[in-house]
Amino acid sequence: MNSSSDSVNDSVYARDNSTYQIRYFTETHNETKKRKRYHSLALPPEYDLISCLPDCILSAIISRLPVNEAARTTILSSRWRYLWTSAPLYLDSRKLSPGNTRPACSMMYCGIKDVISCVLEKHCGPVCQFRLAHVCFGGNEPCLRNWLDNLSERGVQEISLGFDPPCNQLPTSLLLCKSLQSLKLHGSWFPSTSEINPCFSNLIDLTLSNTIISGSDLKSVLICCKRLESLSLLNLPFNLPVGAREMEICSNSLKSLVVTDSPLRKICIENAPNLERLLLGTSMPVSTWVNVVHAPKMEVLGFLDMGSYNKFEIGDTILKGNDLSISTLICSVKILAISVDFNTVSQASTAVRFLRCFPFLETLHIRFFHFIDAIETPDYKYWDLQDPIDCLDYHLGKVTFQSYVGNSVELDFAKFFVSRAKFLKNLTIVPKRDVWTAKMEKDLLCIRNEVSPNTRVYLATEKHLSGGCFSSDAGNLSVRDPFHYSLSENLVLL
Repeated sequence: MNSSSDSVNDSVYARDNSTYQIRYFTETHNETKKRKRYHSLALPPEYDLISCLPDCILSAIISRLPVNEAARTTILSSRWRYLWTSAPLYLDSRKLSPGNTRPACSMMYCGIKDVISCVLEKHCGPVCQFRLAHVCFGGNEPCLRNWLDNLSERGVQEISLGFDPPCNQLPTSLLLCKSLQSLKLHGSWFPSTSEINPCFSNLIDLTLSNTIISGSDLKSVLICCKRLESLSLLNLPFNLPVGAREMEICSNSLKSLVVTDSPLRKICIENAPNLERLLLGTSMPVSTWVNVVHAPKMEVLGFLDMGSYNKFEIGDTILKGNDLSISTLICSVKILAISVDFNTVSQASTAVRFLRCFPFLETLHIRFFHFIDAIETPDYKYWDLQDPIDCLDYHLGKVTFQSYVGNSVELDFAKFFVSRAKFLKNLTIVPKRDVWTAKMEKDLLCIRNEVSPNTRVYLATEKHLSGGCFSSDAGNLSVRDPFHYSLSENLVLL
């Protein structure tokens, strides 16, 4: 019995063991096949993974390369042959210079015009950006007309043309770029709109620097630009024709107007219901007359001189030199910048009365002017006798003193001002460049003692800016306070 039972157990064991071996072999074989299949799918190290990407992604990558490098991708393989020619084009003449070592003005001798013509001929995709910087043109050359015709047909979105030396009047084909969203011109003559009406239906940003444009042409542009938000007139040439020295602004969409260093006799903002900021350079001519008739949403205003130059009207409030006539309060302005010479009582008095026009002011920039001959200097008692100022009592939270030299007059005003500002949170003092003494440091500590313990007092240094008070991109609406550009970023907390 035992031998029979043992044989039965051995047969069962053998059967189970064989079944186990078959199952083990099958599972092992399947795992091996899986591993082989996995390894067969693995790509060799030299395999081109980028070429496996879809055309839309490759086009986006190529469009971000410099034109020279992007064009070279066409020789990689048949897969890449036509990708660059259909990718969005960002053409910048500054990046076409060999090695980017020589100045751009010498590029005309390197065939830069032929290079640009070749690129526009070979590339058949959309053009997003076209920039010329310091390219020399003797006049209204055919290649420039051909380029603008080409760009207009291909839906260009941004054009920036800079000529050095300035060129003659630009081709009228520039006015036919319907897809334009941004147009920046430097050193040129704006095309005449007498024969062709502009087609800038999508234009949002217009910047004219050292460019001649007549008042009638600007008016025609504003009429056709239903989406224009930012207009900058920078350093217009002083040989402007008589008819080009008066600008009338009428735009329902305009939000920012910047005018610097331009020989304009009159700037009249007749109707700008959505205008949020009006920025005027500190180097405007003495005879400039600024008249704001209708701009109910204006929140940012400056620089305004409390002294002897330009006449400024906003509503029924008129500022002309040291004469100030206040008839209405300007409740919309939240950020204000003024220039004052506190060595004269008349300017100091005008500044204090002018601040009463802005009861809801939140940020104030005061730029100190310094003339050698002081007519009459106010003392501390003069400031102590001043009536209350609404913005100081209720809303003013940020104040900047620029070009501060720390004489007794400015120190008295600073003490008066910070002691009256009940809600002051940030005070930034910017000493005049290359002016710093031990006495000034001691005086700044005195000012620090006058403010609330919750007020932060900063010491900053001035930046050198061509506009004297803000940078050329001050029309950028994403920056709430454009006057802060005149300060360096490394502030010192006192």
